[in-house]
Amino acid sequence: MSDPAMRMLALIVSAFLLTAATPPIPDVLKPYIKGDRFDPGDYKWMKGRFPDATPEEKAQDKQVRDWLKASYMAALDNTRAELLALGVTDPQLKGAPVGGLLYSQVGSFIDTSLWSSFAAFQQSLETARPIADTYLLAVKTAKQISAFDTPKLHDLLMARPMGEQMLRYSSSWGSGDMADAPAISEPVKAIILSRLMTALRVEDRENTEWLKQIVAKQGWPKRSEVGDDAARQAWLLVQHADADPAFQLTVLRAMEPLVPGGEVSKKDYAYLYDRVMLKIAGKQRYATQAMCVNGLRKPMPVEDEKAVDRLRADAGLKPVKDYVAGMDKIYGPCPPSQRP
Repeated sequence: MSDPAMRMLALIVSAFLLTAATPPIPDVLKPYIKGDRFDPGDYKWMKGRFPDATPEEKAQDKQVRDWLKASYMAALDNTRAELLALGVTDPQLKGAPVGGLLYSQVGSFIDTSLWSSFAAFQQSLETARPIADTYLLAVKTAKQISAFDTPKLHDLLMARPMGEQMLRYSSSWGSGDMADAPAISEPVKAIILSRLMTALRVEDRENTEWLKQIVAKQGWPKRSEVGDDAARQAWLLVQHADADPAFQLTVLRAMEPLVPGGEVSKKDYAYLYDRVMLKIAGKQRYATQAMCVNGLRKPMPVEDEKAVDRLRADAGLKPVKDYVAGMDKIYGPCPPSQRP
């Protein structure tokens, strides 16, 4: 089949898949939804996950889980359609965090095995909610303080990541950059982080939509136009646009011709390339993404293992061995439970 014919077929398939209906929202969730925002509130919508749940509550929870699964599959089809339209012939999307905003918020699961009953969970919630709400207020205030009343893209880009960075920092509560955070029990921390990560998903979606408008109007921000510091913030935003692989790929393609002239950092391009291609093709080029395997941190699959250190050097990155060792120092060794 010719390239034009393949292109036309991809567009037809895309149009068909994009018509996939979003499954109806379960009744038990509706009181907690306003527009595209989800507030977990008293968490009664998830009572079916606890050991003391009634048959009716378990049935309601099954409806929620079925809705989440159907929502994800519909989003997966839509994302594949978008990538087909961009010429990606076989988008893999293994574990890609696609899905609508409501899906991503409701899908912020809490490990209910930490509690023996819903009543015990409610006790932890009483402690966790004001802490989480206070942190969220601090995020909102920091965003307001850092915001620039200016049309300059440099200033807008510098301010934009404030919220998502504060929320991401919270994931290391009690260690690293958050070592001074108040000491709390694991059940309480689980609720706090669930609420903060739900807010992070909203923040990332809003940032992605904002950046999309910028790119649509003027293309990818060049270093000569916005400065190295703001260009780095733009890259940070697209790195965290994981729920929209098609947009990430579009940006990656826009970046590529800007790299030789220095308008895009080679390192930034390398990191985004790996992040995008692992999702859609299953392999990375620069070995920037790693995982724990049998107790050891190793790069995820690469396109060419023999060439990876040369490619990393070309991008200004350390050899793989040194890079992985550095990650072990920052994040600690892989958990013992993952050792042979």
